[in-house]
This record gives sequence, C-alpha cells and structure tokens, in this order.
Amino acid sequence: MNAAFDVGADDGFHGILFAFLNPEIKIYAFEPIKNSKRKILKNLSKVENFFNIKIKNYKIINSAVSNFNGKTNFYEAKYKVASSLLKPKRKLNLFWTKSSDLLIKTVSKGIKTKRKYQVNVIALKNFCKKNNITKINYLHIDAQGVDMKVIQSLGEYKKNLFEGVLEISKNEKLNIYQNEKSLKDLKKNFKKWKFKITKIDEVQKNYPSYNIYFRNLSKDMNNERNIFIYPNKRIERMFKRIFLERINLKDFFFIFIWKIKKIFV
Repeated sequence: MNAAFDVGADDGFHGILFAFLNPEIKIYAFEPIKNSKRKILKNLSKVENFFNIKIKNYKIINSAVSNFNGKTNFYEAKYKVASSLLKPKRKLNLFWTKSSDLLIKTVSKGIKTKRKYQVNVIALKNFCKKNNITKINYLHIDAQGVDMKVIQSLGEYKKNLFEGVLEISKNEKLNIYQNEKSLKDLKKNFKKWKFKITKIDEVQKNYPSYNIYFRNLSKDMNNERNIFIYPNKRIERMFKRIFLERINLKDFFFIFIWKIKKIFV
C-alpha cells in the first residue's frame, strides 16, 4: 500500500492538502496534543464543504512519533505549536530572549510548559508493518526537536521512503529543547541513510531553523517514479483561506476550473 505521513499535524493543514491532491494515497496524520482531533476534523469538514466532496483517504492518529513504541511525557507549551516530546530548556540563548522579532518573542515566551501529560508514541516501522505499507511517497515532519527520531523510527522502512521534509535547528546553541539535534547531526545521519538534501529553506526570516527537503538515494527507489502530487504556493494560499474562512472570488473560479478538469479526466 502507498502512504504519506504528516507527523506533527497541528491543525491538519498539510495532511488534508496532501489527501485532497492525492486521492489514491492513504494519508496518516499524527498529532498527540489533547483534543487536536476535533480541530483537525473541523478543518477537514471546511475543505469537504467548500469542494462538495468527501475525503476518504485521510486518517488522524492521536499519537506522537519517535524511535520507540510506548508512552512518554509530552510538554504542551503555552504557544501550542511549540509543544514537544522534549522538555524545553530552562534558559534560552540571548538570541531568543533579546530579539525584537515578533515570532521569536512569541516562541521564547510561549515555550514554557502549560501542562505535561502522558501520550502514546508510535515507531513508524511498526506502524508500516501493521498497516501493510510498502511505499512511503512523502514524509512531512514538524515534530519540534524530534524530527530525526521520526526518520530513525522507520528502521528498515527507510528504503521504502521516496522523499520528505523536516525542520531542524541551525546549530545547537540556538536549540530550545533539551537533547534537541541540529543541522550538523542531520547531515551526518543523512550520509549514513543515503538521503540527499534537495533544498534548504528558512522556516521564516530570522528564525533559527531550516526546512530541509530530501530524497532517498538508494538504488531501489531510483528505479521507481514517485506518484505523489505536491501542492504549489497558489493552492497552499487557497487552503489557508479555507481554513481561516476567508475565501474570495479567485477561489470560486478555481473550483469551477477544477470541476471541469474532473469531468474530462
């Protein structure tokens, strides 16, 4: 079975968009935050209502992902998207505490733990085996400091992964979690795993993390063509408007064109 994973799904944005564009691929979204499923389902419903469709290839898993199976502590931050399996550092680098940048100030103040609780943790190799997943077309990771552990959790299924993206700290001095890994660690592991970095983007201007896009260099994968459809910036912007309930005339025009294309496919 073909599948794609959205690890650290937050409000469901990326996974729902992947499911919309790839109806033949099963999309699994992993998010451990309590009551997150309700929020994600609400956003899924917005998309389904807007396009008058039923998205059947999207599934929410209310669990964290790491390189083991079991239970562990989860640190839900005041700034919810900064929540992590890793405990926040008590003292952050001056880069965070002295910055005038709005996002950096928001993170540095919001990283403090709002509440701590136990969550289920899944290793992706066990999940793949249980669900008969033979090809992983895409792996989207935003797991707040444990992104490399998510890849490690694939075990022997790393060879079944085509490509993906993760977020990593630029250097360890700027880490905000205890035991967080940085770009230097990632490059060392990618060489071992035979993954090639295809693009590096700043998460946001001035923010001390990168989005690292990568693909599998193994011979087995290079003989196959990945069938995964990626969202372009235009569709991403439209989906954000749908989520925020701020649709405009251009979005209705998109639906018109989209329906015509479906008729003649």
